[in-house]
Amino acid sequence: MNPNSRYPKSLRWIAAATALLSFPFVSLAFANNPIPTVVGPPVPQAVVPGSGAFTLKVYGANFVSGAVVNWNRRPRSTTFVSARELHAQILASDVATTTAGYITVTNPPPGGGVSSSSFGLVEVHAPTATIVARKPHSYFSGNGALVLDLADFNNDGILDFAAEHGSEIVVRLGNGDGTFRHGSIATRNYFNDAAIATGDFNNDGNEDLVFGADPNGPPTQLQVALGHGDGKFSGGSRFWYFGEYSLGMAVGDFNRDGNLDLVSVSSCCTLSVFLGQGNGSFKHLAEYNELGPYEVLLADFNGDGILDLAVLLGTGDGGLFIRLGNGDGTFQEPRLVDSNPHLGCGFGTNMLVSDFNGDGKADLAYCEEDQNSGKIWVALGSGDGTFKKPVFLPVPAYGGVFTFAAGDFNSDGKTDLIANYFTSGKFDKTETDLFLGNGDGTFQHKKIVNLPGAPDYNAEEGIVPADLNSDGLLDFIFQEPGAVSVFVQK
Repeated sequence: MNPNSRYPKSLRWIAAATALLSFPFVSLAFANNPIPTVVGPPVPQAVVPGSGAFTLKVYGANFVSGAVVNWNRRPRSTTFVSARELHAQILASDVATTTAGYITVTNPPPGGGVSSSSFGLVEVHAPTATIVARKPHSYFSGNGALVLDLADFNNDGILDFAAEHGSEIVVRLGNGDGTFRHGSIATRNYFNDAAIATGDFNNDGNEDLVFGADPNGPPTQLQVALGHGDGKFSGGSRFWYFGEYSLGMAVGDFNRDGNLDLVSVSSCCTLSVFLGQGNGSFKHLAEYNELGPYEVLLADFNGDGILDLAVLLGTGDGGLFIRLGNGDGTFQEPRLVDSNPHLGCGFGTNMLVSDFNGDGKADLAYCEEDQNSGKIWVALGSGDGTFKKPVFLPVPAYGGVFTFAAGDFNSDGKTDLIANYFTSGKFDKTETDLFLGNGDGTFQHKKIVNLPGAPDYNAEEGIVPADLNSDGLLDFIFQEPGAVSVFVQK
C-alpha cells in the first residue's frame, strides 16, 4: 500500500452509529486518529553515503501508537516514543549512495493518514565547505512570486511548486533534476499577495490548495482548489469573509479528528481557526484578536504532542508570542517570547521553526529590521513552552530589509541560515550570505555565496530550500519580484 495515500474511512460509520447510543465508552473506542505533522529536521538530518543502517529520530505532533515513518514513501520499522517523537530504522541500502530521504509519517486508521502538509529531509552526502550553485532556471511569475510550501501535486514522488501570476496560481511540476514544467492553472480567483497553503483537505490522497480569493480585492474569502493527483485542480468550497486579506496560513489537525484544519492571520488584527470537515470544506471555530498579526506557524513547543502556534506581530506592534494548543482546535492565551517591537524584515518569511542545536526541541528564528541593518534572532526552545534568551546574527542589509531561510546547506548534519539582501541604496546590488551552524545553536561568520550569472538575484519575496534533484545537497528557490529562480547545488 502506498503510505502516501489516505487510509479508507470505512470504520467511521461505526463511530457514528455508536455515538447514537448512550454508551460513551463505546464511542471512544472508535475515535479517529489524528493526522500527524512533521516539524523541523529529523536527527540526524545528514549522513555520509555508505555509512550503514541507523536510527532516525523524527519529531512533530499528533503521533499515535502504530505510526509509521516513511523514507521516500516506503515504510520503515518504527518505534513509538511519544506523541511528538518516533524512531525509525533506516536501512543501509537507503543511504548507500548520494540521495535525499524525504520523511513523512502515517498514522493508522480509523482516521489517521499521512502528514500531507509537512515532511522532513535527510541529506545523504559528504559534508561540503559552502554552497556552490549552478546557473539558475527562472520562471516568470507575474507581479509577484509567492511560492507556497513545496508539495507533490501529481504523486510522482518529485516536489512541485505553485506561484502567483496575477489573479492566477500556476502549478509547475518538478522533473526531478531541479527544473520544472508547466502543470496547470489551479485557479484564476487568487487575490494577489494573499497567503497560500497546501494539504489533503478532502482525504483522497491528493494535495489540495487553500488561498485568499477574490481578485477584485478585499474583503476576501478563503477558497479551496481540490487536487486531482495529476497536477490539475478543480474549484472547491469558499468560506468566511475577511475585512482584509490573509497574510499567512498554517495547516494541521488541531482538534485531532483525522481532518486537516487551518489557521489564518489577516492583514488587520485577527487570527482565525477553521476546522476541516474532511470533504474540502471548513467550519469557523474561533477568532483571536491580535495587534496586527503578521505571520503564523505550527510546532509542538511544550512537548505534549499537540500542535501550538507561534505568532509574529508586525513592526511596531509588540513582538513574538506562542499560543499553546488545547487539542480541540482552540488555543491558550499568548505567551511572550520576545517583546521586540521591530520584528519583521520584508515581504518574505519573517519567522521559521527549526532545530538549531539538535536536541529535538522546536526552536524559532525570526528577523528584525531597522534603518541601518538587520538581525536574525534565534530562540532555542526548552521543550516546555519556554525559550532561552534570544541571540542574534547581524545582517548588513541596506534599510534592514532582507530574506532568510534555514536548512543544512552543506550536509554536515547541522542547521544553517542563509540570507539575501540589498547592499546599497541604489537597489542594484545584492549579497547572499551563508551562516554555517555549529550544531549548538550558534553560527560561524558569514560566507558570501557567489551565485552564477549576470543578474543580482533579489529574493525579496522569500527563500524556499529543498533538495530538488535528490543528490544529497540542499537547493533553494529565490522568490523574486516577477520571477521564481531555482538554484541547484553542484
